[in-house]
Amino acid sequence: MKLKRSTRILLYILLIVFMLLTLYSIFNAGNTESLFRVIISDPAYDLVLTVCLALCVGVLVILITASREQNSLEHLLEINSDYIHELRSRGKTDTEIAESFLGKLGSRQGLLHRLAKWRVLRYLSKL
Repeated sequence: MKLKRSTRILLYILLIVFMLLTLYSIFNAGNTESLFRVIISDPAYDLVLTVCLALCVGVLVILITASREQNSLEHLLEINSDYIHELRSRGKTDTEIAESFLGKLGSRQGLLHRLAKWRVLRYLSKL
């Protein structure tokens, strides 16, 4: 999903506004002098308001993330696709190529390394 630049800017502005409102709502839940009393007079609904604001933030983050054109790992692999094909012709497996690629990026071990390796292997299977 590709969005226009103006739409992306609007989404970022909305995200900032909803994040600030959520932060304010978290620290002023139940406060009888909260600014939200103009909209909701009963403090009993502050928790519901906070959850709704947090859900809006989550939806905006998902929209912004989904609208990215391409992630950086795929971009790097796409740039090096000729070299990857050359390595495959030499008999290298996708696992060896992924380990070599991640090693060049400085990733050696840990959870993020395993997640990145999984993504690289998934992309290599499509290549």
